[in-house]
Amino acid sequence: MHFLRQLFFVLLFTGTISSFAQTGKYEWKEATSAGYTYKYVTNDPAKARFYTLKNGLTVILSATNKDPRIQCYIATKAGSKTDPATNTGLAHYLEHMLFKGTDKYGSLNWAKEKPELDKIDALYEVYNKTTDTEKRKTIYHQIDSISGVASKYAIANEYDKMMSAMGAQGTNAFTSFEQTVYTDDVPASAIDKYLAVQAERFRNPVLRIFHTELEAVYEEKNRGLDNDGRRVFEKLFAELFKNHNYGLQTTIGTIEHLKNPSLVEIRNYFNKYYVPNNMGSDHEW
Repeated sequence: MHFLRQLFFVLLFTGTISSFAQTGKYEWKEATSAGYTYKYVTNDPAKARFYTLKNGLTVILSATNKDPRIQCYIATKAGSKTDPATNTGLAHYLEHMLFKGTDKYGSLNWAKEKPELDKIDALYEVYNKTTDTEKRKTIYHQIDSISGVASKYAIANEYDKMMSAMGAQGTNAFTSFEQTVYTDDVPASAIDKYLAVQAERFRNPVLRIFHTELEAVYEEKNRGLDNDGRRVFEKLFAELFKNHNYGLQTTIGTIEHLKNPSLVEIRNYFNKYYVPNNMGSDHEW
């Protein structure tokens, strides 16, 4: 919850200074430092700098003298609101999969792993289009069997291990209606390593260990069904937003869609929304 509170204040701060700038009490200004142009708001106590990189990515920097560490948030402007109606819960599921590595890390032998993952991709598409119960069981047995083979080439939790090795804390992520945010707290001396890992992480994520992660998400859904607070929240939004995705679909998604995942749709979603001009990175150091 600590990182959620921090993010809330970051977002509140950003929205507040935007409002102040509009009223004229504070003004947006532009400056250059070390060859980089940035925007800032006058009289901002956090002295935040807003950089827009050549690829469209927005980077927000705010200095603090509390610790020689950097609190990092990488946010994508895509959450359950932008889930396809036919694949609800997709943004949240993708969040889980972005901890599984790429073709460069997370695999013992990518050349051998990839053909097995391709088979799993294809089988899930057949599985989703099959309605006969017995045939579905047969296909799922195939998926289970091939997933076992593919898992032999996967390195579980390599992302977490790399982050821990550089002294990171609070490695996590969350998905809401509007956004998916990835968080880390890293030593200031490890910022170059951190950025290199993040650049690779979002370059070409591989949807490996999909089989077991699906069970984890499905269990999260089951816990939600037994959680009175979540049930009240979902009912409230369903009544308040009858014609909007805030109320029409939930962040975790429906049981039907979780039982019929599509790796093709997940990959399409990533390619559509995980692009630089739809993402932002906030760093407090």
